[in-house]
Amino acid sequence: MKHDAWFDTEENKALMAICARKLISNIGIGGIVWGIINIGIGVFAISVSMINVGILILGVMMLGTGVQAMRYPTLKVFLTETAVTVVLFLWNVAMMVVNLTVYGNPDPRGVILPLIIAVSFASQYRKLRYLKDHIASIPAEKIKATKEMCKQLVKQRIKNEPMLVETGDRKCRVQLMDGGAFFIQRDLMRAFVALKKDIQPAVEKPGATRLKLSFGHPLGKLTYKFDRKNSDKLKAWMGSQVPA
Repeated sequence: MKHDAWFDTEENKALMAICARKLISNIGIGGIVWGIINIGIGVFAISVSMINVGILILGVMMLGTGVQAMRYPTLKVFLTETAVTVVLFLWNVAMMVVNLTVYGNPDPRGVILPLIIAVSFASQYRKLRYLKDHIASIPAEKIKATKEMCKQLVKQRIKNEPMLVETGDRKCRVQLMDGGAFFIQRDLMRAFVALKKDIQPAVEKPGATRLKLSFGHPLGKLTYKFDRKNSDKLKAWMGSQVPA
């Protein structure tokens, strides 16, 4: 995936790895929900045919991998969780074929949701492979320190901090520094540092009253919009680096 080259610094990769662990943990919750749903389906379907014990077993596996993803949010665990979603999809395809062969009454609707979930998990895994080594090696103390930094930034009152700005939707805060800025989202799904010279090209319509920044992040494009007051702070901080 094409992205801004400055995201490849070791500091940004470490921050992305921390955010990736948070993402994997959140996806683990989705895995738990999906597992419970399939366990429920399996319990009901067994009364129709014992062949449906397969969906019950896969539901338990889905539940287990979801729990593991929350406890140990590494790419290896996420790969296992993704593999289970794929197997669940293939199981539903197989059952559709069986219904077609035996009863002549296939129901393709039963494979749509499993397909969406499998593709979603696989897509996220493909993106996170970029951070494979960093996700596994990030120290626990650095994760704790970053979370604490996020909490401190969220607690500060914007109007009392001339070097702190916030997006209009309040999802992201930016700590302005002498030579660069630290961006961090409240949900800790994205965090990175950027120099002033890297931020300048990200400004869309520099002459606008309300600034909009767009970054080519390795995990997907990021767009941050600021209200007038926060835009004025950004303009004052960047000074001549914002073209007229």
